[in-house]
Amino acid sequence: MFEINNLNAGYEFRNKFVHAVRNVSLKIDSDDFMGIAGESGCGKSTLVLAALKLLKKPGKIMSGQVLVDGIDILALSDKELRKMRWKKFSLVTQSSMNSLNPVLKIKDQMADVLIRNHGFSKSDAYNLIQEKLQLVGITADRMESYPHQLSGGMRQRVVIAMALLLSPSVVVMDEPTTALDVVVQRSILQQIEELRKKENFSTIFITHDISLLFELASKISIMYAGELVEIGRAKDVYTKPLHPYTKGLIEALPSISKDLDSYKSIPGRPVDLGTQIIGCPFRERCPYAFDKCAVEKPELNYVENEGNGRWVACHLY
Repeated sequence: MFEINNLNAGYEFRNKFVHAVRNVSLKIDSDDFMGIAGESGCGKSTLVLAALKLLKKPGKIMSGQVLVDGIDILALSDKELRKMRWKKFSLVTQSSMNSLNPVLKIKDQMADVLIRNHGFSKSDAYNLIQEKLQLVGITADRMESYPHQLSGGMRQRVVIAMALLLSPSVVVMDEPTTALDVVVQRSILQQIEELRKKENFSTIFITHDISLLFELASKISIMYAGELVEIGRAKDVYTKPLHPYTKGLIEALPSISKDLDSYKSIPGRPVDLGTQIIGCPFRERCPYAFDKCAVEKPELNYVENEGNGRWVACHLY
């Protein structure tokens, strides 16, 4: 349904190129909940913005394909792309306040996309908006509100309702609950799960909170230094992580069932994506690194592991 092939993207300024997404390939099937996790700065948001052709300057897509129902959206003109956006795929951004125009009522902002790009009349647009807002638990009278008259959780629900206006096949969510407190986060995540069952869409969910994904996602991709280093079923990745980086992320999760003697963390810091990376990008932080890791870059290969097969980029396998 949604396929990324060898995507390369980054940021170019002052004669320097920061290669934030490096040869990423990923497939999303119908009814998938694909979680993408990794530390801040590993390229998660750049990946989805580039894949949806929303990367703004100084961002630049170098190469690759993004196929939606077999159509390469990176090769489409802006006019052709506008017809597919919202209908085939949509985006829920990280900060809802940045997604909503402070001088427009909720109903007018949501109606704009329907009237301008998809030929709706104003009355038809308002009827659909009312239906979708009720779907996310917002009453019809709130259509008349301005963004500042809504709480943070309600604004985020409005953005989710907007993403679902035309019942797209794929909804990309870029850290949709990061700015909210944990109680509101929980409520919205439960709502997303209910909406998936009602509306029948696939989800790509970006977060640096890997514990969320083990609870929500059916599949999980771990990203490091602009590359995917492990892809598999969420349950398998949690119970038996293969890549040393994935192991480090899981060991860093605090436990609520036993006393915490000390915090475990991954030593060092992520590599500079503005430099040429030779060998394995994780080797300087990896407790298992050996000579080969310094000179040869590990490829993403399928590893069969006691029936829990998955894709891993590591010389240990």
